[in-house]
Amino acid sequence: MPRTITDEEYAHLMGRKQVADFVEPIYASPQFGREARALIKKAYPNLQIEGYDLEQKIEARFDQEKQEREEIERKKTEADEAEKFKSLRKRTQDHYKFTDDAMKRLEDLMVERNIGDYEAGALLMAAKEPKTSDPTPGGARHFWNHEKRDGFAEISKDPEKWGFNQLLQAAERDAQRDRNQEF
Repeated sequence: MPRTITDEEYAHLMGRKQVADFVEPIYASPQFGREARALIKKAYPNLQIEGYDLEQKIEARFDQEKQEREEIERKKTEADEAEKFKSLRKRTQDHYKFTDDAMKRLEDLMVERNIGDYEAGALLMAAKEPKTSDPTPGGARHFWNHEKRDGFAEISKDPEKWGFNQLLQAAERDAQRDRNQEF
C-alpha cells in the first residue's frame, strides 16, 4: 500500500538522496574509498564495514611484523657498530701504545674537535703530545759500547796524551806524503 508523504518529508528524503549520491562514488573510489571508510569508522567505531575491518587487522599484523624485523635489524646494526668501534679503539690503542688514560684524553679531544676517526685523532694527539724517549737500559755507556772499541782504554786513561799522539801521527803522515810527493 502506497503511503503519502508530506512536502517536508519529501524534501528531507531528497536531501538524503543527494548526499548519498555524492558519497557513494567517493566510498567506492579506489583512490578515496579507504579514507572515506576510515572517516566513517572514526565517526562510528562500532559499525562493521565489510572488508575494511579485516583489512585493518591484516595491516596491523604486517606492521607489527615489519616493526619486529626492523627492531632485529636495528639491534644487529648497533651490535656490529659497537664491535667495529671496539676494534678500531683497540687497534688505535695498540698501534700508538696509548694507556687507558691516554685513550680517555684522545676521546675527549675527538669530541672537542669533532673528529670521527680514531686514526686522525691519534695522529693529532701524537703531534700535540709527543712521547718522550725511553731511557737506555744500563746508561749511555752501554748503549754506545765504548768500552768494546779498540783503544778505548788508552783514550780514557789520558785523553790529552792520546789527542797529542794523534796530532803527531797526522803531522808525520802529512810529512811522509810530502816526501813521497803524494797528494
